[in-house]
Amino acid sequence: MDSPPKRALPRSFFFIIFLFLRLEDALVGAQQGSLSIFLLTIRLQRIIRGFMGCMHPGFISVDCGLPNGSGYQENTTGITYVPDTQYVDAGETKTVAAEGFARRYRTLRVFPEGARNCYNLRPVQPGAKYLVRAEFFYGNYDGLQNPPEFELHIGINVRLTIRLTLNDRPDFSEVIVADQGDTIWVCLVNTNKGTPLISTIQLSLLPNFLYPYANASQSLLLQRRYNFGTNDDLRYPEDPYDRIWEGLVEDLPVISTTVPVATTPTDSFQVSSLVLRTAISVQNVRYRLILRAAVGDPDDVVYAVLHFAELQTLNPPSETRIMDILGEGSTQATLRSYSPPFLEAGHVEITDAAVGQTGIYNITLIPSIASTLPPMINAMESFLVRKVNELPTELVDVRVIQGIRAAYKLTRNWQGDPCVPKDYVWDGLRCDYFDGLESPRIISLDLSNNNLSGKFPDFLAELPAIKFLILVGNKITLPSEDLCAKVMNGRLSLRFVPHIISNESYQSLLFI
Repeated sequence: MDSPPKRALPRSFFFIIFLFLRLEDALVGAQQGSLSIFLLTIRLQRIIRGFMGCMHPGFISVDCGLPNGSGYQENTTGITYVPDTQYVDAGETKTVAAEGFARRYRTLRVFPEGARNCYNLRPVQPGAKYLVRAEFFYGNYDGLQNPPEFELHIGINVRLTIRLTLNDRPDFSEVIVADQGDTIWVCLVNTNKGTPLISTIQLSLLPNFLYPYANASQSLLLQRRYNFGTNDDLRYPEDPYDRIWEGLVEDLPVISTTVPVATTPTDSFQVSSLVLRTAISVQNVRYRLILRAAVGDPDDVVYAVLHFAELQTLNPPSETRIMDILGEGSTQATLRSYSPPFLEAGHVEITDAAVGQTGIYNITLIPSIASTLPPMINAMESFLVRKVNELPTELVDVRVIQGIRAAYKLTRNWQGDPCVPKDYVWDGLRCDYFDGLESPRIISLDLSNNNLSGKFPDFLAELPAIKFLILVGNKITLPSEDLCAKVMNGRLSLRFVPHIISNESYQSLLFI
């Protein structure tokens, strides 16, 4: 595939970057002031980096382990990749002898320390719908011939096991998520089966009308995305959202056309015409076409979308293509007497289907009695549904606690969402979960014995729900007048409790 032409950037782009850089310089010196200014500085820095790194609207494309200042445009896709250092502050960079592979697989980041290490990705449009893809290529970077196994967490509700192999094909996992707030966490969790690693992370903004089955209450974990009738994979720029359509023929009859296949502007899947212009069928009109849609645990819920377009001009009644569509374990067809529309995109959704005891979910296309032509299909997507069982920590609390982490350069296991999942709550924090009905709030913060010094940090009082703050073992001066005023007007109740730590008298502070 030829490289697409590079896009010229408008002059306004460079003016905006210049303006942001000047604002950033002006605010950096204020980072020791109030939390509001500090957080504004951090926010501006992220905006600048995101603006400079995302030359393609709606994309965040990260090459993990890439040195600072060495971003590049990929030849085959034209996508601009940026280093990962602005999104993660842990791990080590490694290189892979990846001759013959795309440049993005030549570096990776490994995480030998810590139970959970996270990338903090700030979407271009907070709360929107995103395709999130992580790629992994072991490549025997350590010379041990021992690929690792670990967990990947995307957001707070999608967890899956990554089992890498010694083969020469990179692995990837992909999720469609919605309404994730202003941060999408991508976390690697050590399960004591080798050192977690990652090669790339990609975020692609999706219109909200795409994949309506992905919403605030559930995410979609990709199982298959097949482009039937070709051996070539297809992705960006042919697919504007950089979905990877894997070519698949399997020695079956191929049907194709050079005529474009129409898709309406409000179509819920926006499959590229290049994908829909090829299809597979079977040799005999009485044969069934069986598609393996998903592999999982028996209770996993499958969501599948079958994409159709009739590519041949038919002359009924002597030429008809009519099929029944049957999901695994069903005795009744999901859809009966379906005929693909001629040169137009048609879609059949299969929802709320359990994988079943075999662990394999198949979809069968059965020719109807009235059909004179065998079944066919152009493309298929299948997912496992991941319900949203936990809400993210309240955004105000997240911003404040991240500001504390950055201001004091704390190196605890403060990775990912502060309060969820519950088994990975940050050290020193206690949260109120409201029985899952509301976003968790931070109610207790223990910063004892961290060698903190200086003025009592006013912005700690900006955690709205906090009840307890413990600062034992730090050289902290008395609260400011502003904080005392909050105590006097009843917004906070404050008392001092003396402690003896290492023969030195300090004061810990307790909000009640």
